[in-house]
Amino acid sequence: MSEGLEETLGSGYQQIIIGFIVFIIGAIWGGIQADGDMTASDIYWPAFTMLAGAMITMLGISFGTENEEDRTNDLMDAINELTARMESMIGSDDGSEE
Repeated sequence: MSEGLEETLGSGYQQIIIGFIVFIIGAIWGGIQADGDMTASDIYWPAFTMLAGAMITMLGISFGTENEEDRTNDLMDAINELTARMESMIGSDDGSEE
């Protein structure tokens, strides 16, 4: 079974499953807490648990695959592009001062 999941979801399949289970636990916990006299403080920890599960799942999806197209590397690409622009600007300034 795990070979099929790994083939379908990638090498981060365990993290995806764990995140999904944590999310479901938070949702069930929130459903148990929900009643007519519910306040925001009653749902805080279940919502936090759901958010943590979602983040674990998203990280498993984003970084657990072997395919380069599946990775979310937009931030790193933007940082590399900004660094290259800054280096080219600094390099052109150094050449004109001499």
